[in-house]
Amino acid sequence: MSLTSSLFTGTSGLKNLGNAMQVIGDNISNVNTVGFKGNRYTFADLLSQSVATQSGSAQVGRGMAMGSVDVSFIQGSFESTGNATDLSIGGDGFFVVRQDGTERNYYTRAGNFNFDKDGYLVNPEGYIVQGWLLDEETGDDIGSVSDILLRSFTSPPKATDEMSVITNLDATMNSLAEVLTNTWDGLAEDTQISANGYEYQTVVKVYDSLGSTHDLTVYYDKKEDNKWEYMVCCNPTEDMRNQVQETAGLGLLAQGTFTFNSNGSISDMTMSRFTGRIGNVRAPVATGINQEGITFNILNNDAIPSDGYNFGLQYNGATNSWNFADLDGDGNVDVPAAYNAGPPTATVLASDQSTVQIDLNDDGSMDLEIKFDTDAIDGDQILFDINDPVDIHVQRVLDLTYDRTAGNNGVEADNTTMRVPNPGAMLRSTAAGDDFQLNWDGAGNWTIANLPAAYNAATAYVDASATITGDKDSLSIDLNADGTVDIKFDFEESLSVTPGSITFGIQGSTAWETLTTDDVNTNGFYELEADFLGGGSDSTVMKIAFDAGTRYDGSDWINDSLSTTQYSRKSSTIYQAGNGYGAGDLQGVDVSADGEITGIYSNGQLIPLFRVALARFQNNQGLYKEGGNLYSETRDSGSAITNRPGENGLGNISPNSLEMSNVDIADEFVDMITTQRGFQANSKIVTTVDSMLSDVIQMKR
Repeated sequence: MSLTSSLFTGTSGLKNLGNAMQVIGDNISNVNTVGFKGNRYTFADLLSQSVATQSGSAQVGRGMAMGSVDVSFIQGSFESTGNATDLSIGGDGFFVVRQDGTERNYYTRAGNFNFDKDGYLVNPEGYIVQGWLLDEETGDDIGSVSDILLRSFTSPPKATDEMSVITNLDATMNSLAEVLTNTWDGLAEDTQISANGYEYQTVVKVYDSLGSTHDLTVYYDKKEDNKWEYMVCCNPTEDMRNQVQETAGLGLLAQGTFTFNSNGSISDMTMSRFTGRIGNVRAPVATGINQEGITFNILNNDAIPSDGYNFGLQYNGATNSWNFADLDGDGNVDVPAAYNAGPPTATVLASDQSTVQIDLNDDGSMDLEIKFDTDAIDGDQILFDINDPVDIHVQRVLDLTYDRTAGNNGVEADNTTMRVPNPGAMLRSTAAGDDFQLNWDGAGNWTIANLPAAYNAATAYVDASATITGDKDSLSIDLNADGTVDIKFDFEESLSVTPGSITFGIQGSTAWETLTTDDVNTNGFYELEADFLGGGSDSTVMKIAFDAGTRYDGSDWINDSLSTTQYSRKSSTIYQAGNGYGAGDLQGVDVSADGEITGIYSNGQLIPLFRVALARFQNNQGLYKEGGNLYSETRDSGSAITNRPGENGLGNISPNSLEMSNVDIADEFVDMITTQRGFQANSKIVTTVDSMLSDVIQMKR
């Protein structure tokens, strides 16, 4: 008789239906828990008992047991919160968090995160969210997964290295200035340039490396029908370049031209940078010079301004100069006795590497500096190729004074000085295309070899700074600003002996550095230079690319869809901007679908900071619930596979929202009713079996 076993069968139903009710209660209690995943239960029968029947052996069940309790990882609904650090996952995956003070990672679907006082992104229990640090420039991941920690709440300033100035220049306008740069006066107290000196101007803001702002003004003036000149200037009080201080070139940065085609689009662009450094003043020897010489001297030759601005020559009223002539027709140039008696004294200026440049004056001294890569040794020769009759390179003047006696003590590398017994002969009597040698004998002496004499049909001479052709009454100066200046004087009639002066303006200055298409940067733009901080050795000089909407691609100028034009309408600025910025404070963050956390700063910058990491498992059902909406990996779940959101089967991030519990309350109530009825039915089994057992006991009476 199996009444007793029937009692235990009913008891198993009561016990396991009670467990089922516990699962239902847990689901219902977490119906509002962020990221909660509801549980699902299943039942299974117990091992059956064999019984004998007329038809043979049969089985009778022994009751039931809880088959499994599984977690339902179906997607929960999203709740909008307005908090940028509230994150939800649309799809598979878990957020990775680490308990502070340990190396153990946990996993969660609850994305209610915030930055704590130390800058860590944490959940309510203080577990630190994991992710990748991002490169602020490229946004690429750096290193391995680590704590998301804001180490700095400020954005450092960035110096401007590119400015865009897109304008339309009125094709109907006329030129207002013969040379635009000659209208600039950086020393003027009020206005550096007259409003009548240009046709149009626009201003763009740039930043230095400390985050201070500076206004660069671009002036435009028409030169020809399809050609415009431009000039880029800054406030003279902000120009800290050493070479331009106390000169009218203060604040002048660059100039150039735009050439337009018949469609009004740019076909060519040029640029010259104003460096303030003196370049070469070249005066070619002329033929047909009158025997009567005219001499011009450099104004204030003992203090020539290093910027090259307002470089001038002054007529001294004299009518004599050193002359070299073929007096007897034998093809040789005779040096006058007066010259042999004592060469004219000279100042020799420092130059580059092994180039010798000489400037002659009348102060009774001569200095020469030669630079070597290595120390000179016995037998060394230095060959000078004279391609131009006179080449004066002004860089810096040595203070040392030498006599006319040959010989010198040791010669060392770099700044090497030497005595030259007859300095005028070195440069005065060289002709274009000729060369000569200086030979070092190892004993401190130099000898000059292969020194050809230059002469022509008439008397040829070169004075202190320029070649003068006499017997004319007109003056022609070719100021091509290509790094050199060709100077030629022609006089229709004899000059009077009254002293006068000739002054070279900025355009004629040798302080311009003319750029070629070989000088464009990698983006195809010319670069101007500015210095607003005044650091030593040009350490604070900024290079700023000038984008006018056209770029050089290696063979031609290519215009962008938005570029500077010349149309018959009023000149206007279409677009202008600089890419630098000042310092800023963190005002908030934004999170993208791929988990990128971007800092929003008060200076308008959006800087990528971190990327949130997600993890997935081969078997989510194998995860172990740790409480606090956390899971930990087990042998059954497999190891975590970490990757970017949206990659390798992982879901995307939804910011400003939280994933709600996936518990369906209606389903839970239905399960509750069926569980209750099942429990009631199983309780009837117990009471019925109890009554039957009572009847069996009463049979003995």
